[in-house]
Amino acid sequence: MATHIDAEKIEQELQQRLNSRMDSVRALVKSRTSIANARAALQEAEDEDTRRYQAALSAGWTAEELRVSGLPEPEKKLRARKRAARKPAAAKQPATAGEPAGHQ
Repeated sequence: MATHIDAEKIEQELQQRLNSRMDSVRALVKSRTSIANARAALQEAEDEDTRRYQAALSAGWTAEELRVSGLPEPEKKLRARKRAARKPAAAKQPATAGEPAGHQ
């Protein structure tokens, strides 16, 4: 008994699955783009806030006067520290009791 394989139907089903998978990736890309844009906008707003705070100080306001009126100093940004390169571990074995270090 021969089984009929409908290649066109199989291809359509697989294409629908592929389209669904691609739609999920498109939605993810859209979400990640939105996050990146929001971060950039936040950074720009924070930079502007810092400039305007400095302008207020330059205009004669003190940090204390601004703080008391509800305008504290802008938050300081944490600077990312560069990680030091790892040094390879020395192939030393601990000295046993009674032996000087480096002798086995």
